[in-house]
Amino acid sequence: MQLTSRPQQMSATFIGTTGNWGIPNDQAGILITDLSFDYSNQEKPVLNKSGEIIGLSLYQEKVEIKLSGLVAKTSSFSGKIGAALALANAIPAHLQQTGGMTVLMQVSRSLNNEDFEKIDLTATHYPFLAAVGSA
Repeated sequence: MQLTSRPQQMSATFIGTTGNWGIPNDQAGILITDLSFDYSNQEKPVLNKSGEIIGLSLYQEKVEIKLSGLVAKTSSFSGKIGAALALANAIPAHLQQTGGMTVLMQVSRSLNNEDFEKIDLTATHYPFLAAVGSA
């Protein structure tokens, strides 16, 4: 007879005022351990004759997304660089524009003789990018 054990999900006990806990969803093929969203844009100031900023243009907003985790034993991650990446976790709404496309920019996988296979992804979300074209 073979015994199989399933890992128990530990639930957190919250006391007092707390923040959000953990990562809501694993990515397809990745058991996520870390997930970050870095928002940025370009800026161009308008200067008066004295060199003081009197106006400002903000443009080219984007979000750089970094996630790390373990490669799932079954149906491991197989995304391709430059392809659209569908995220399992929603991008927090700090952009002025909604919609767009997330593009996979970098994949790093690491192996160790006494550890699980690890994966790191970097992707960029472009809020005005609407469709994938071909050259």
